[in-house]
Amino acid sequence: MSEIRVVIPADVRFLRVARLTAAGIAGDLGFGLRDLEDLRVAVDELCAVLIEGVPSTVEIELRYVIHGDRLEIDGRCLAPGGRPDLHPVAVELLGMTADSFEVSGDEESRSFRLVKRRHDLTV
Repeated sequence: MSEIRVVIPADVRFLRVARLTAAGIAGDLGFGLRDLEDLRVAVDELCAVLIEGVPSTVEIELRYVIHGDRLEIDGRCLAPGGRPDLHPVAVELLGMTADSFEVSGDEESRSFRLVKRRHDLTV
């Protein structure tokens, strides 16, 4: 198991850092192009919902954990308001791009967990 931690401002301008980090790690794990694109979309969507309405002075902590052919990404930011609401379209999109995901929150913070596996390509 390997773990990478990244901290970025809760600002949409910096979400590309989260996407590129995920894609770079997944590329090293041998993820195919479709899985890489799916992962980028899922990371972007979950990070965006995490920071919705949050001042850019807040930070997002991202933790990328490698488990063989699986990449787990946990995101967290200190933001009150409870569990973030996912739009039904976002839920459908995440269902198509992630192997599993969840969002949670309480009075002090919001978080998400994303799991994406490398899928063998068949011709």
